[in-house]
Amino acid sequence: MSKSNVQVDGVSKKFGLSLKSALKYGLIDSMRRMTGREMDHRLRAGEFWALQDVTFSLEPGDALGIMGVNGSGKTTLLRILNGTYSPDGGRVTLRGRVGALIAAGAGFSPMLSGRENIYISGTLLGMTPAEIKRKFDEIVAFSELGEFIDMPVRNYSSGMGVRLGFAIAVIGSPEVLLVDEVLAVGDLAFQKKCFERILALKAQGTTILLVSHAIGAIWAVCNKGLFLSKGQPLLVGDVEEVCKAYEDQNSRNACIAIENEPQAAQTSESEGKESLPAEYGHARGGSGDVQCLSIRILSAACDAEVTDVAFAEPFVLEYRYVVHRKIENPIFRSSFDAVHYKFIVSIDSHEQGYDWESIEPGEYVMRVTLKSQTLRPGMYSINTSVVSRGIGVHLFYWLGAASFVVRHPSDRFLYSNESAVVFFPAQMDLSKR
Repeated sequence: MSKSNVQVDGVSKKFGLSLKSALKYGLIDSMRRMTGREMDHRLRAGEFWALQDVTFSLEPGDALGIMGVNGSGKTTLLRILNGTYSPDGGRVTLRGRVGALIAAGAGFSPMLSGRENIYISGTLLGMTPAEIKRKFDEIVAFSELGEFIDMPVRNYSSGMGVRLGFAIAVIGSPEVLLVDEVLAVGDLAFQKKCFERILALKAQGTTILLVSHAIGAIWAVCNKGLFLSKGQPLLVGDVEEVCKAYEDQNSRNACIAIENEPQAAQTSESEGKESLPAEYGHARGGSGDVQCLSIRILSAACDAEVTDVAFAEPFVLEYRYVVHRKIENPIFRSSFDAVHYKFIVSIDSHEQGYDWESIEPGEYVMRVTLKSQTLRPGMYSINTSVVSRGIGVHLFYWLGAASFVVRHPSDRFLYSNESAVVFFPAQMDLSKR
């Protein structure tokens, strides 16, 4: 069994919440190091954990995709691995030359030319002057800087700086490569070249750690994943499972954000007869003949209220109405909104073949069972309304009445397009003509 190229054991890192606390504790910690005293691993007043108890091991040829929302500790972890930060707890072991590209132009001297920065950065990465000279033309060719290689780096665009930094990092044939959100640079041909170079290094045994919010980039390169949330590792393992967990959490966060948005006061059971805005342009409104008191999402299997359902899992929408005046030929209608689109699905009682001549005043419960939904994983919100056939206005409408999450399935990875909202089962056949 080969030795691990990267070994991270219980790594933690804390920072001060303010400049004052950061300077105070930085001075205290520096004095402890100078006097040989043990570091204080407790969380002190005015501090927070940027990383807490992160552990994983990577062998030659492994590629780890690191995912999490902004502020989850991804870049902090790379900077600890790169030696920029020292951990406050735990241990990091790296074997071999490390190539790192954590920010555009990081480590470059802006007053010097691209040529001079190649020699400086290459030396910092452990390359000898002879090795840099031998690979210089290859670095320039890969970065596609050409005639601009002798121009001061301060005059480079951010894309030019990233291309040069990436070229230096990968042409040096590192045993460990750290990359932070820099693959979406340049045109498609250059991006393809970057991916091809990373895959070639991986095939040669380089261990790769890639930070990205792009599911497609992580899935294309990595065989392992790390999902960070508020500095803590929620999942370490198979890259597809990590991508699913990351997307499902993003969908739940979107649901929570919608629920926390200021909205018009919702009607409670005891307030069922209160008046609503009798015009459009509000979250809720209508003529006042009928109101929807609540919408619940229920599991079709156990009838329990849920906030999320699995992909292709049947579920039930339960509506509670109060009817104030007799309604002729009522039609109950709902639609779903996705993150990027409005009204992607319409569920209409008349279209579904359910018609009532009239409904009398009183309270009602309607259950709508969705048996064969194929919504792709993501967050969806529900709009609902009541109309009467022959009357061209809403008796009641409620936008964003409820929300729910569709989770990733356990038996497949739906990654192809984060904006798509519906999955179509299809039969496919490929034959050579």
